[in-house]
Amino acid sequence: MSAVRTVGGPLRRGGAAAAPDHGLNYAAIGVTARPDVISFPPSGFKSAEYRHRIGSGARRFDLAGRSLMTWGALRSAGYRVDDVRAEAATLSPRGSGPLFLEDGTPWITPGMTAMVAAVEPVVTTGRVKVLSVIDEPGRIGFVYGSMTGHSEVAERFLVVEHDGDDAVWVTLRSLWAAPVSRLGRLARNTAEAQQRKVDERIVRALHPSYAG
Repeated sequence: MSAVRTVGGPLRRGGAAAAPDHGLNYAAIGVTARPDVISFPPSGFKSAEYRHRIGSGARRFDLAGRSLMTWGALRSAGYRVDDVRAEAATLSPRGSGPLFLEDGTPWITPGMTAMVAAVEPVVTTGRVKVLSVIDEPGRIGFVYGSMTGHSEVAERFLVVEHDGDDAVWVTLRSLWAAPVSRLGRLARNTAEAQQRKVDERIVRALHPSYAG
């Protein structure tokens, strides 16, 4: 059974969507948790999915999960993550499990926000919010979205999985606002290619051989 903890609500079962949150700069909140968003993105948005094998075994899953759930995928992909704030009342999706790693690094929890910025391949900056966290045997991840004032209008679902063949995979589903129609075809295609490059870079950042 899937354990999903969402913003502003109790622990839910079976992939419940996040509650509406007007602190975000888009309306299609939580849709990246559903695989069908790839084929049927909301009007005005583009979507994509990347899946990459990053090794095998329980240790690889544990290390990748710890990195992912402490903003490691974004930091390793070249993002700067600062001013991380957790909601005081937020409970760990692990129940009585730790909200911090052994070195004191805070574990990502629903409602957490952070300033996230990058200078390449696309310049972006602004605050993001964690909408939901997935934490179950063999599967761990979270959904985050851009908040009001962010230069990007986007949502991402990131999950690390340990499958029945002992392989460890990382998957990213993303949703972003399509460039406005006044842009030419070349500009639109360039913007979309840049967005997909960002997504692929985040996914590959969890591979142990990744060098940036």
